[in-house]
Amino acid sequence: MDAVKKVIENMQLLSFNVRHYFQKRFAALELDVTYEMVRVVLILSSQKYMNQQQIADVTFKNKASLTSLIDNLQKRGLVVRNEDSADRRNKIITLTAKGRELANIVQPVFDEMFDLLYKDVTAEELNVMGRVIAKMNRTIE
Repeated sequence: MDAVKKVIENMQLLSFNVRHYFQKRFAALELDVTYEMVRVVLILSSQKYMNQQQIADVTFKNKASLTSLIDNLQKRGLVVRNEDSADRRNKIITLTAKGRELANIVQPVFDEMFDLLYKDVTAEELNVMGRVIAKMNRTIE
């Protein structure tokens, strides 16, 4: 049991450190954005468009908190919402030119951080860790 607690504590600490790393790097670049905002922008940059439910599924956020996040992105001119012609209740989210520009600025920061994280970790260690975490997730779902 203590080993499981330690693993969870280390995962929480890693999550905190990753967010802190990004916030420092974003501040150094004079970007007034949060990790969550950038995450949505990067997800959208890899797709032509997505609806809010698809973004919620990928980010593991509920629709209410995602709506607030997208409102904030829209106010900053980073995304636009359009009605889905197939389902007017559904909103299609796309990046603006400003959003694509932000994605181009922050993608290297993400790449740098992942390179740093993986620097001293072998592929075998990553595979084992991934399998163990996936197994733990399946157990509590």
